[in-house]
Amino acid sequence: MNTTERKLLTSLLSSVPSGNLHDAVNAMWQRGLLNRVAIERLYIQNEVNRRVRGGEAKMRAIEQISSELGCSYEKVRGVVYSK
Repeated sequence: MNTTERKLLTSLLSSVPSGNLHDAVNAMWQRGLLNRVAIERLYIQNEVNRRVRGGEAKMRAIEQISSELGCSYEKVRGVVYSK
């Protein structure tokens, strides 16, 4: 992390409630400081991996997650297979 990144992080941390991670993340979400697309991609990747480890077929996991998120199968599949 370079000096500029440290300054930006310090500013961010000083602008959110301290002590409770959930409250801090919620405050950042409400202010639009979090990248929703990146978080959605992380969720999809983690959830597919969790389901596959639990024995579910990857295709079925992708179908279920796309339904749960209200998005296309192709979108979820694209996230899963992109590197």
